[in-house]
Amino acid sequence: MRSLISKDPLADSHSMSAAASPRTPEDVDAAFAAVAERRATEAKAQAEHDHAYRSLWLAHHWPHRYERCAVVAGRHVCRRCLWFYSIAFLTLGVAFAGVSPWPTAWDAVLVWVLSIPATVEFIGGEFGYWSYNARRQVAVTSILALAVGRGFYLELQNEGNWVFWGPAIVFGLLWFFVGLYTWSKNKGQYREDL
Repeated sequence: MRSLISKDPLADSHSMSAAASPRTPEDVDAAFAAVAERRATEAKAQAEHDHAYRSLWLAHHWPHRYERCAVVAGRHVCRRCLWFYSIAFLTLGVAFAGVSPWPTAWDAVLVWVLSIPATVEFIGGEFGYWSYNARRQVAVTSILALAVGRGFYLELQNEGNWVFWGPAIVFGLLWFFVGLYTWSKNKGQYREDL
């Protein structure tokens, strides 16, 4: 019966390393080339990750979700934010010029009502009721931006105006908690499997 324990432990380690190690200069070169290629691939992946991480402040999305972004001056920018801030600040500026997007008597109702479509679109997308659609997102975001721009104008005219703060708090918290919930369940637009 053969013993399972070697009498010379160095003999076994030498024989294993000799069997696994390359024997010719070409084998050594091939092994170094494979290691160099693996390191180059890892370095490239790390550089791409670092670039995507640095881009998050504008994009808000990882590269596998860049369809949700517009490219501005070679940089990915969140499409929702791009349209939202552009239209909201344009509405605010036009309001300071004395032009309202609707009769001023409708402000209290429309700021609330016009916030609903974007909220429904966001929640539906987060819970997977429908897939992402850039046109739908731009449409509902533009409507929301009109309401927020007008509401912010009213806030600046009258500090503490609930026409602005009411929907901002209610819908803002709703978006936040839905996003937090779906993120914690690895669902919604920030899930990793897509």
